[in-house]
Amino acid sequence: MWGRVRKSVRQYRQDPEWHSYRKRESGDWHRQFGRPGYPFGTLRNHARHVLQGRVRGYETTLFHLAAVYRGGPHATDVSWYSVAVLTLPGALPAATVSVASLVRWLNTVPLPPRAGTPVYLPPRRKPHVIMCSANHAFAKSVFTERVIHMTADAKMGWRLHENQMIGWINNYKPYDQLIGLAETMADIVDEFPADVWR
Repeated sequence: MWGRVRKSVRQYRQDPEWHSYRKRESGDWHRQFGRPGYPFGTLRNHARHVLQGRVRGYETTLFHLAAVYRGGPHATDVSWYSVAVLTLPGALPAATVSVASLVRWLNTVPLPPRAGTPVYLPPRRKPHVIMCSANHAFAKSVFTERVIHMTADAKMGWRLHENQMIGWINNYKPYDQLIGLAETMADIVDEFPADVWR
């Protein structure tokens, strides 16, 4: 897998359709995504291979994330994710839905503090899914059965922060898989009822 990741970095950072590539970002770069909250760690976060361009008309940022948190058999532990961020046409209430196994070890709240209480879907569903929203009416309108199935089928998580949709999958993946993640996120946004933008 690492060979495919490195090959995709070499390929896409020279692709003129992707207008910006940075090997790594500063430690506070992640604050723009509403930390704390999934999928970021509570101690430190390291973003690498940051690629910016457009997917399905949305300004898109792709990167690999090492999320550092307290827990496990050691003083700290790390979860690795591949992340895509879409810039949406307007701000929406804070909300998240994720396959539970993606965020089980992070030891952090799903959304920034006071933004909602996490709700687990019935245990008979596989994979298990966790949901959380700052606005109950909004959550009811966007967390449809189809959207939950799309999220579970892609083995992903996603979160809304202001006018950003942040999506993540497990481990470092080649850019073509991150672009696929961004396309799935765009499909999910297409499922949102029109009145949420008002």
